[in-house]
Amino acid sequence: MDAQKQEQTYVPVDVGLRISDDERKPWTSIALIRAGGMFSAPTLMVGAALGMGMALSGAALAVLCGYGFVVLYMSFVAMQASDLGLPTAVLTAPSLGKAGARYLVSLIVGIVTIGWFGVQTAVCGSSLSFMLADTFGVSVAPQVCSVALGVLMLVTAVIGFDGLKWISAVAAPLLMAVCVYGVGYALVNAGSTDVLFAYVPLPADAIGFIAGVQMAIGLYAFAGCTAGDFARFAPTRKAAVLSSVLGVLPAGFVALMAAAALAIVTGIDDVAVLMNSIGLPLVGLLALVLSAWTVNAGNVYSAGLGFAVMLGQDESGSKITTLVSGIIGIVLAVAGILDQFQTWLSVLSAIAPALAGAMIADYWIVRKANPKNIEACEGVSLAGVCALVFGMLAALVTSGTFATMPGVSWLSFPFFIGPVNGLVVSILVYVIAYKLSGRAQYPGRVCMRTPQQK
Repeated sequence: MDAQKQEQTYVPVDVGLRISDDERKPWTSIALIRAGGMFSAPTLMVGAALGMGMALSGAALAVLCGYGFVVLYMSFVAMQASDLGLPTAVLTAPSLGKAGARYLVSLIVGIVTIGWFGVQTAVCGSSLSFMLADTFGVSVAPQVCSVALGVLMLVTAVIGFDGLKWISAVAAPLLMAVCVYGVGYALVNAGSTDVLFAYVPLPADAIGFIAGVQMAIGLYAFAGCTAGDFARFAPTRKAAVLSSVLGVLPAGFVALMAAAALAIVTGIDDVAVLMNSIGLPLVGLLALVLSAWTVNAGNVYSAGLGFAVMLGQDESGSKITTLVSGIIGIVLAVAGILDQFQTWLSVLSAIAPALAGAMIADYWIVRKANPKNIEACEGVSLAGVCALVFGMLAALVTSGTFATMPGVSWLSFPFFIGPVNGLVVSILVYVIAYKLSGRAQYPGRVCMRTPQQK
């Protein structure tokens, strides 16, 4: 009876999205795709804040620790994706259940991508407003500029624009070049490198090491738990790990350090003002807008597609959900999401590790990293939901996120590094809840090499 119930309740995951062996790519091509997306408006914001708040050496250590942690759990997710050849939407089904993967993950992806759309739109709007006033003497409110740029980005996402792939190839390198030029320009004007290496943050601007690490984690946390979308093309686990480590750490470190150095030598941590202070305001703004344009079109498209799937529609029905998602993002930009940027990073650094923890515990501990053991319940997995909820709460409570929130400040119990705590709690809760649920236990040892049978 129990075996019959098990057979009726748990079924293999949908393999319709599994890639074939001839679609596999070398790790270098996957790493280059990851590296190409490291320069963006949020990167400039976080890098500038870390530079002004921690000095160059402190910012470097915080970035290495923060990104190192993300790459750690990212590598486990990437190896799972490589084993199975499946994207994130399907990888989460065994741990969260098919309905959980469809609704919970779609909801999380939608909220996160809409939030990033709002952040980047607001940064570009503020930068355009400042440049128009400072360079041309034309006063246009940042909110108006945000709406105009947001609509442009949204329209291209809804109706499509083939030119975006060419813009994407230019935008990130151009933004990197602008930052490097800006550092050199400011150092030449200063006449010495002392302004960069001898900088000491003012007490009012200082950022603690733990806070700096959490900011770095929040910047790239979600990309870590959705690594499967790219890593599924890796032919082996080794290739998946190499594409994650070498695709993220070098480029991410350079991007954040360039932004930190630029903020230190100019004494400016406001991205809108920063882009206008490096001697090439038009080029700086162009690089920022082009970078945000390509990333934001993808953000709002992903949000729309996620909500369409959640509502039971196919890709052809995602235009309306994409439009609605974009409008919400523009409203967030106008409403001042930038004022809550650090809180936003804290939330991201709590959600992503908790989700990754459930996936890691399910595949690597429960199912012994063996694709033959993969199955998912049709509904929602209680073990996965418990792991996600308790992991998020642990990260939020111990990271101090609630400390400045009226009415819930009593929930703040700073301890170690919040996202790390969240990942550990998520893994432990999942394993315990899974065993208590009475679901199938899989024999054998953990498969430490790429399984031959997928």
